[in-house]
Amino acid sequence: MLSLPKAYYKCSAQPVNVMRARENYVVKLGGHVLMDERGSLRHHVLSKYVDVVASLWREGVNVHTVVGGGRAARLYIEALASLGASKAFQDIIGIEVAKLNAKLLAYALNTKGVSTLFADTLTSVDPCGDSLYVMGGLSPAQSTAAVAALLAEAVRATKLVIATDVEGLYTEDPKKSPGATLLRRIGIREVMGILRLEWEPGSYKLLDAVALQVIERSKIPTCIVNGLEPQNIEKAIRGEEVGTLIVP
Repeated sequence: MLSLPKAYYKCSAQPVNVMRARENYVVKLGGHVLMDERGSLRHHVLSKYVDVVASLWREGVNVHTVVGGGRAARLYIEALASLGASKAFQDIIGIEVAKLNAKLLAYALNTKGVSTLFADTLTSVDPCGDSLYVMGGLSPAQSTAAVAALLAEAVRATKLVIATDVEGLYTEDPKKSPGATLLRRIGIREVMGILRLEWEPGSYKLLDAVALQVIERSKIPTCIVNGLEPQNIEKAIRGEEVGTLIVP
């Protein structure tokens, strides 16, 4: 008989006498939020983020997190490119760096008493459990934003939060165009029209094609915030106006 992973079962299938299921959210924590351009860890950001997630967990809110590779991953990718490595191998090494970042976060959360598990496959995720899941990358040519969208779909997340180093989604890249306008609320179709998608290993984009498709098909409300101040992530989870809200 075929045995399906736990992620395929609905929480409502549990006995009626169990505790009410915890509310699930997913945060995509950009590696560039945790690390500066020199590749040094932003200890204060990590500490604040852990405190926010631990506080919400004690309230019955699960904040599952997918972590990017950041500057450290790009340094490896640049070195591999200079050695003539294939794009696929560059992606694989970038994924390994993201996984190391994820394991660091999982350890930090566990030290705060939060039941946290590192997961390297979506089929190992139990959407009905009390534990938080922390992930890095999964497959070459797939961004950690896509992984976060898929995780949000798997756990039936109330909201996906993209934590980056800008205030939200702009009409243009604010780092290149000072006149870019911050968008407070936008439809998913409009987002698809604004973002130019890149496929280079280590390239930085808020959302790629896979992430956008998953958000659209499962109608996942998505908020883009400045994660350098972790309180913005908490505001997004609590439904306060912050950053950019993408309406699927």
